[in-house]
Amino acid sequence: MKILVIGGTGFIGRVLVRYLVENGNEVTVSSSGKRRTSILGVKEYLIFDRFNPQSLVNSVSRLGHFDIVYDQLAFRIKDVKDLVKLLEGKTESYVFASSAAVYEGKSGILSEEDFDPYTYEYDERESEKTYAEGKRNVEAYVYQNAEFPVSSARFPSIFGNCDSTLRFQDHLKRIEEGKPFWAPGNSGRRNYAWVDDAGRFLAWLGTKKKLGPFNGASEEYFDIRSFLELIGHSMGKDVSFQSESKLDKSRYYKEEDFILSTYKANKEGFRFTGTEEWLKTEVANYRLNPCPERSSQDYADSLFP
Repeated sequence: MKILVIGGTGFIGRVLVRYLVENGNEVTVSSSGKRRTSILGVKEYLIFDRFNPQSLVNSVSRLGHFDIVYDQLAFRIKDVKDLVKLLEGKTESYVFASSAAVYEGKSGILSEEDFDPYTYEYDERESEKTYAEGKRNVEAYVYQNAEFPVSSARFPSIFGNCDSTLRFQDHLKRIEEGKPFWAPGNSGRRNYAWVDDAGRFLAWLGTKKKLGPFNGASEEYFDIRSFLELIGHSMGKDVSFQSESKLDKSRYYKEEDFILSTYKANKEGFRFTGTEEWLKTEVANYRLNPCPERSSQDYADSLFP
């Protein structure tokens, strides 16, 4: 298959591209050029600014036909309006990385039906104030307007060394230094995703021609204390807790259950890696190379401070 990956040098994009290349696809990668990353087997690297409308038009209009276009960088409705029009006649399908943030305001065990992008009334004014609003608008606009098949992956917090949010690295550093976390005994339960699974899942969605939204996460879920203790166990460290200063609150804390159901993906034949297994892998990677870097998360944070 001929495949274009927009944002293919970022945190998840690099893993996605690797899986696509390893499976024998002809892959073209586009990025802003800020990160110099090369992956063996990539056919071509394109440099253009996805968030500059003129750069997008100039670059995409010159491209040929692709079987799949992957989009790792859609944060707001304005990010996809022009792209959807430009891709008409240029692709057989479009796959983008969405987020569990589309379920913001809900709790419990969340299935894909808990946010319906086909009926959601998106904001034409392009006035999103939060990351969740942006992702909901992106999903709704693309599903309701694209003339080609669409699929999306809704991920919770994604873990991996060089995590673009730096949350994972911050937690490991605090545990290494013995600093306590504020974590009440009663807290909501969550599940999480591994970056390797995220890339593999996106590759599966596109190449297996799956349609519609899919949740992507490991099946196990944890309250915050149990999860931090699991990270500590993977590091061979004890984790300490305190109940006074919320300044030490883990950024993974949720007051209520926020669990992504992966029944749909499992039923279609995809299996996610167990949390304990990938945590051990990423702790080892961190200790070999504790690289603090940021990617598209910088841009998202600047939009929704």
